[in-house]
Amino acid sequence: MFANLLAKKRRASGDYDEDFFKESRMSFGDHLEELRWRMWRAIKGLALCLVIGFILDGIGDQAGLPWLGVGKPMLKVITEPVETQVKKFYDERNQETKVKLDLARRENPEAAIARTSTMPVKVPVSAFQKTFRGLELQDPNVTEIDVELSVTRVDLDIIAKDGSRDANTNRTLTGLGVMEAFMVYIKVSLLCGVVLACPWLFAQMWAFIGAGLYPHEKKLVHYYLPFSVFLFMGGCILCQFVVMPSAVSAMLKFYKWIDIDPDLRLNEWLGFALVMPLVFGLSFQTPLVMLFLNRIGLFGWEIYLAKWRYAIFIMAAASALLTPSTDVVSMLWLFVPTFGLYMFGVWLCYILPPPQGLLGGAPEEEEVGV
Repeated sequence: MFANLLAKKRRASGDYDEDFFKESRMSFGDHLEELRWRMWRAIKGLALCLVIGFILDGIGDQAGLPWLGVGKPMLKVITEPVETQVKKFYDERNQETKVKLDLARRENPEAAIARTSTMPVKVPVSAFQKTFRGLELQDPNVTEIDVELSVTRVDLDIIAKDGSRDANTNRTLTGLGVMEAFMVYIKVSLLCGVVLACPWLFAQMWAFIGAGLYPHEKKLVHYYLPFSVFLFMGGCILCQFVVMPSAVSAMLKFYKWIDIDPDLRLNEWLGFALVMPLVFGLSFQTPLVMLFLNRIGLFGWEIYLAKWRYAIFIMAAASALLTPSTDVVSMLWLFVPTFGLYMFGVWLCYILPPPQGLLGGAPEEEEVGV
């Protein structure tokens, strides 16, 4: 029934006859052969982009240019949100430790946190001469003086942790398997290869699908495709630079709440970091899908607006299911923009109604044989 309705509206929009696809009609086997050929060409283009990415990564590594490459620089971009938030987590913990240490020094010097240790150190003679004028040593060849320094153990721990983060010698993401680093790099390189090859991939997909569309439907696809790419990229950018840091910060608060150190795995984070931007990018296609269905006469703005309660329920459930994390922050970051785009789609359908006769018209009479 739905297929018949769609076919009628297709014909009504352009007054196409039943034999419009007579010249391009193919058998089922021919369709499968065409699909196989298009997929093989798409795989070749993807493999070429992967090879180019591997070569650029190698050149950038040998030349000492961390920005030159594809997979390796993108891996840095993907891991940046979690690394920044984990460092911030430990910085806040160090600040809390300093406050506790200062409080113990004033109120309870015998507390365990205020215990001191003696360290033998060598101090240059010049340091004493600047402090004590006229200081003269019996042996002019002596350049250093042995002294004992009394310092709290907690101060040493704080200084060591701050120095490790400043030098960036302690990575916040860890790997537990021998092949984990290799597989992570392959996954990121494959993702980057798909992004680089997407014009070629879309061209092959369009060559296969476009042959079965009417001219007015092809026109709609050509018209909406640039906006679709813009919305997809906008969703990915919003997720990467706004949602991901907020989501990581929210999840790390639970570590702080139960007082546990986070030791995050690289492979687990990669699965989260790759799925989230993709989900946001696809969710941002909502207004275009609504407008496309409106322009071909399937749904109007009245139907979208009347069913807004159902839309809220569906989008909330989808946001909860599609976000890999279990925190409500990530779910809301996906749900709120998606619902806003849904209402924006309603407005687009209102100002861009379908052509005359596509929506709300009287049903076509069917011929009845006697």
